[in-house]
Amino acid sequence: MPLEDHEATVVEATAEPRNSTPTGAGGGPGQQQHPFPWVVTVLAGVLITTIVVDVIGNLLVIVSVFRNRKLRKAGVTGLSV
Repeated sequence: MPLEDHEATVVEATAEPRNSTPTGAGGGPGQQQHPFPWVVTVLAGVLITTIVVDVIGNLLVIVSVFRNRKLRKAGVTGLSV
């Protein structure tokens, strides 16, 4: 018999543990599923609000330093040695 007549049969095996969630069930490896979709929305809103408030606060400090000459020098007052 020639070698070409015999085909090797390959058995497919999965690399996943038996108790794992299949990858087709809504997410690939490394992805978390949140039980409540509003959690992501609230978290994003809080983070965006924090960033906007921080930027506005820093801009106000910069404007204050430009407008008030006393704020341009770092001086130590009220300490007695």
